[in-house]
Amino acid sequence: MAKLGKLAARGLLAPFKALLPKSPWLRVLLYALPILVVLAFFGPALEVVLRLMEFVLQILQPMLETTVGRILLVVALLALTAAILCWLLRARVREMRAEAILGRHLFATAALVGMNRGRSREQFQRVARYRGPTPARFPHVVQDAQLKLARLALEAGDVDDALGWLARVVEPGLPKELQRSMLQLRLEALRRQGQVLPATLRREAESALQRFRGDVVVLGVLRDLSESEGNVDEAISWQEQIVASAAPSDRPIEQQRAVDMLSDAGQAALEAGDYDRARKLANKLQKADPTGEVGLLLSGDVCRATNTPRKAAQLYGKVRSPAGLDRIAELLSDYPGVVEIRELLAWCPMQGILLVVARELARAGDMDRAKRAARVAAEALGPTPTTCAVLAEVLELLGEQEKATLLREETVAQQLMRPTAHATSKDDGAGGGT
Repeated sequence: MAKLGKLAARGLLAPFKALLPKSPWLRVLLYALPILVVLAFFGPALEVVLRLMEFVLQILQPMLETTVGRILLVVALLALTAAILCWLLRARVREMRAEAILGRHLFATAALVGMNRGRSREQFQRVARYRGPTPARFPHVVQDAQLKLARLALEAGDVDDALGWLARVVEPGLPKELQRSMLQLRLEALRRQGQVLPATLRREAESALQRFRGDVVVLGVLRDLSESEGNVDEAISWQEQIVASAAPSDRPIEQQRAVDMLSDAGQAALEAGDYDRARKLANKLQKADPTGEVGLLLSGDVCRATNTPRKAAQLYGKVRSPAGLDRIAELLSDYPGVVEIRELLAWCPMQGILLVVARELARAGDMDRAKRAARVAAEALGPTPTTCAVLAEVLELLGEQEKATLLREETVAQQLMRPTAHATSKDDGAGGGT
């Protein structure tokens, strides 16, 4: 297609080229004729321009004859040249200023990462007070610097300064992430300041939550407000949302906090005699706790409080931990003989249950079987403090007071001779024998 276009253009221009004279001078004259005709029409205007130039030269002539005049002319020429260059390069200058402020912001961030907070704060302040053009790739550099200054002020405990920097942030046009940071910092600053009513703080937090669903920081503020107001159910509900929205690295911590809150609420309901509520909280605990231990213990406590010891023992046995064995031992102390030996072994297949079995057999008067169970438990669990304590109790039930006393004295002496940390670790390991 391009070749066809060139051929067509040559064909159209061929007649004109044939009419042109062969002499190059005549061709130049022919080309100059139209220009001369145009200049003839603009002759008066050109004459005015020439007159103005002559007038300017007449004014400058006296200045050129003196040294001061020549210096002034050079200065004026340089100033005029600089102004023209600035006008021509104004876009480039704006871009350079914008990139310079972005570089300062990056240097301040690097200082913050390097834990040089004084240097970082100084650079961020210079960026926050900047009023020139902003870089196209990060137009919100000033607002970001103001938010970082507010965060630094909060870390330093200066709440008023943090609120001052937050008040300078121009919110319209901010990207979502910066809006989220601003709302989080504002809520934290208002909570620390302590001069805002809880109802006002709650409205602020609920408004922020409507804009950013599942924000963990905002949910944490609402949870703390509910706890301070004594609304336990609402606080648990907020904590459950926090667990669902938390980052994978923070989820175990938040989940453990939810378990602690449910456990405390369940114990409070149990102590208040509200067994239905305690039972519901125990069911929630079994779902919230990955191990299910706390929920089973609370369910067993509810059964124990409602006079259903067999069900309580069965639930304690499912725990498969020293805490469950302790509860079984306490339960059987209150309700001796309520559970048969074979049921204990079936519900709690742990070596530690042998100590409880030995005690129950001793209470029932079956001394031979009690001795055998105690001997097997002692050999399996070792001479741990917990094992020795229960064995001493079994010996007392068997009527061997001297042996029980001697065993207790040896246990105490053994513990006094051991380092504290070592004794603690041993005691924890022996929990399966309680």
